[in-house]
Amino acid sequence: MYMWEAFDLDEVRDDMTHIAGLGFDVVRVFARTKDFLPAPSTVDAGMIARLVKVVRAAADAGLKVVPTLIVLNMSGTIWWPAWMLNAQGRASDLFSDPVILRSQALLAKTCALSLAGDAAIRGFDLANEIDDAQLPRSREAGCAWGSTLAGAIRAAAPDAQIRIGAHLPSLTTDNNMRVDDLATIVDEDVMHAYPLYSDFARSFLDSELVPFSCALTAGLSGKGRRPLMQEFGMCTAPRGSAGRTITDDFLGAPRAQYLASEEEQAAYYEAVLERLVETGTGGAYAWCYGDYDSQLFDRPPLANAVRERTFGLVRADGSEKPAADVFRKFRQRRDAGALVQGAVPRVLDVSPDEYYRAPAEHFGRLYAKWIAERPA
Repeated sequence: MYMWEAFDLDEVRDDMTHIAGLGFDVVRVFARTKDFLPAPSTVDAGMIARLVKVVRAAADAGLKVVPTLIVLNMSGTIWWPAWMLNAQGRASDLFSDPVILRSQALLAKTCALSLAGDAAIRGFDLANEIDDAQLPRSREAGCAWGSTLAGAIRAAAPDAQIRIGAHLPSLTTDNNMRVDDLATIVDEDVMHAYPLYSDFARSFLDSELVPFSCALTAGLSGKGRRPLMQEFGMCTAPRGSAGRTITDDFLGAPRAQYLASEEEQAAYYEAVLERLVETGTGGAYAWCYGDYDSQLFDRPPLANAVRERTFGLVRADGSEKPAADVFRKFRQRRDAGALVQGAVPRVLDVSPDEYYRAPAEHFGRLYAKWIAERPA
């Protein structure tokens, strides 16, 4: 969260080298809106220059980059730029306020222009779980917002792949960010899924929720594309400690969360990765690289959202958790041609319109069927 304001390029270079060493191909970075868009229709040129340096550091390490461009929701906190709030602290409409919409489009276009044609860019992610910051008032508003931002990127970087960081509420609720609507705007279908945050998960360590969510995303998209699991992960208890349940802050409300043992985290990643390959997923992005330094624990979101402190594959001191080796070995198997990618299972048995008349009901029904049909 604080990388851009306390920018340390040497630290970024070290992290990128370590990430590549774990076996990853791609890294996702987040252009926090309050840093990059400090005033209406004003993109901070210094932040854009820093973004370009981050991309160059990643490229030097052999990584490709997915910049996430509109970042209001990040790790349990909504980071509103002050200018988007009125005197009472209420936000204007992200999706239809003309000044805010033009400003977001300007940021997207400026980032795309600065990186257009760069071979290190894997694609652009329009936003991160933006419906947690604010719901579109209608499907049309959500589509118009996405189309506006995607159009700004395509005008600046015509060959770039575009995606949007959707999460489970786009599968389980009527949040006006339907997967089939987004699929008409983007080039890639992506999903974020965590058993920690789902009432449909069988446990905090349910390894089937992620591959099921990917397969359902592909079905709702209807584009015939292999889906990407753009976020999945598990937070951990301190090294050597058993897993334990805590009550944590989740977007301002208390929610039971689980701090897994480091061994449980590794087993979870291994199980999910195997299932993602079997079920035809096009790629998977672990959340996330590193734990946070304890010096940040008194700052948002870490002061209240304890789970967010320790999602890393790497501890705050740079040492690796057992899960890091899961990914390193997975990459070795991939490079050796030992991974056999399956077809994406067909799980959707109704039309998207029928599904979204009762998304929670259909999600629960289809997930129960998925589990029942899973070989013992």
